[in-house]
Amino acid sequence: MNLQEQIRDYLKPAGKQVISLVEEDIEFLSSHIESDEKIISATTSWKRATFFLYLLTSKKILTSEKIKKEKNLISYDLNAISNLIVNRKFLSVEVMFTHLKNEIKIKLNSDDATKAFADELENNFGISEKPIPKKKEKVPKAIKLNMTILNGKEQIKESGFNYVLQQTKHGYIDIVVDFKEPETFKLIKWERVENVQKSASSIVGWTVIGSKFGNAGAIAGAMGANIGKDKSVATLFLKRENGEKVPLVIKCDKKDLEKLSLLIVAEEEEIIQADVTPSPATSIPTEELIKLKELLDVGILTQEEFDAKKKQLLGI
Repeated sequence: MNLQEQIRDYLKPAGKQVISLVEEDIEFLSSHIESDEKIISATTSWKRATFFLYLLTSKKILTSEKIKKEKNLISYDLNAISNLIVNRKFLSVEVMFTHLKNEIKIKLNSDDATKAFADELENNFGISEKPIPKKKEKVPKAIKLNMTILNGKEQIKESGFNYVLQQTKHGYIDIVVDFKEPETFKLIKWERVENVQKSASSIVGWTVIGSKFGNAGAIAGAMGANIGKDKSVATLFLKRENGEKVPLVIKCDKKDLEKLSLLIVAEEEEIIQADVTPSPATSIPTEELIKLKELLDVGILTQEEFDAKKKQLLGI
């Protein structure tokens, strides 16, 4: 197969009509192919109501232009080409590159011949496939809540009058006091509680596993005094970076509870670790029993509830 037949073979996907319109170019460009040069691909471009032939060889990109009815060769040495970009559009394929400090832009027809031509260019210049864009990590919608803290205020590093809870990261909340720098906590869980007794008992459970939250009777008393008509409260179980546990009891209304329901808590493993820390089987849970007795003395627990919990703790 001679050079002209090779070029026509590469142009077959564009159709016989296109080939017939560039026969003059086929003859002209094939005469400029060197003996040690190999034709790799061919395609056409439509501009100024005329078809133009483009050849990709092992050494060059070749085309021609007509000046005063005379054909002139245009040649781009592959070794002098850099920053080549192939931009595939619906109706055309644009090839842009730098050749000897000149910016070159070629607009090719959009057909199967050009597709093969563009693929060979990319292969020749080692252009990798476009990376699949990574999915953006979903950022939780910022949740902001003005808090009325019934118990646990003394555990916040900053003291003040205005306490704001906000969450912008999964599993963590910031607490801002009087518009100062926020303190960040891991949110282990939160619980809505509609009666003081259950909430106090829940906090006692956390006290047993290491929280320095204080006297359970004082908790219940303060809660009862501050709740008022709306007896809905929530307990936030938080943890500092150093592992210190910080339970907060806050007053809630309907809107507050809706916001709390949107909070995203930390991993389940953390919840299990915070809620279920078994006591050694060989030791008597004296501290827990003392807390239960305090709840009984202030009337939070009935005698029956105290006895049931006592038997549970003692494993009776």
